[in-house]
Amino acid sequence: MNRLAKMMHTQDSPLISVVMPCYNCEKFIQAAIESVLNQTYRNLELIIVDDFSTDNSKSIITRFLAQDSRIKPVFKEINEGAAVSRNVALDLAQGNYIAFLDADDVWNANKLETQIYFMLKHDYGFVYSYYNVMSNAGQHCYTLKAPMTVTRNKLLFSCFIGCSSVVITRSFLGRKRQRNIVCRNDYMFWLDILKDGNVGYCCPGVFSSYRKGSGISSNKLRNFKFYCYVITHATSYGVLLLFITTPIFLAVDLIKKIFPDVYNKIIFKI
Repeated sequence: MNRLAKMMHTQDSPLISVVMPCYNCEKFIQAAIESVLNQTYRNLELIIVDDFSTDNSKSIITRFLAQDSRIKPVFKEINEGAAVSRNVALDLAQGNYIAFLDADDVWNANKLETQIYFMLKHDYGFVYSYYNVMSNAGQHCYTLKAPMTVTRNKLLFSCFIGCSSVVITRSFLGRKRQRNIVCRNDYMFWLDILKDGNVGYCCPGVFSSYRKGSGISSNKLRNFKFYCYVITHATSYGVLLLFITTPIFLAVDLIKKIFPDVYNKIIFKI
């Protein structure tokens, strides 16, 4: 085992802040929390921001808090949406690395260890990975791969990055925060982060599972509406650019959902 690999399991390993927004996720949040606490990488803090849930989410979070001091909960007294909740967590984060996990998604146990090692080895500031798509009941549907690198221009045509697959350094993130929009806020976040020629890198492998059909992005019409909003507000080209990107976005989105194997073969050529 080399020096870098050994460091991953010592007190010298960098602190990772895990950002988890939650709103009415009582069915799924236990699995999400457990997937963080069971990471082979131990030096982490889990910042859970409950967005004034009306179900049993708060009591589940409180139960875990009594079991593991790495959990840092925030219980909001007003519902403001996932973007605001993530920003609250980002402002509280103490780690030099930031990872994102939605409360209805889960990680593989080696997720953080593999990605942090990859980042340290190559001196990357922003990485993402492949991810599994599962049903609302937790059954595996298909796997989605990603381009080996992502620039802002590539992302204008489709969001290849799964939010729960991302790890970013504090220095790379800077003071950027998510814009407060109902849907596609993570997509716009990546576009903002990748301004000025910044590049994101893929750490090959499947380390997380995204639950389709449980979140607000499962509404296809709303999803497309906010795609249009993102494109027209994220660049200076506005509506003109939308005429260029929309046909490609629709084609890629269709292939991704219906023919994921074809999508995975094409994605490496982008």
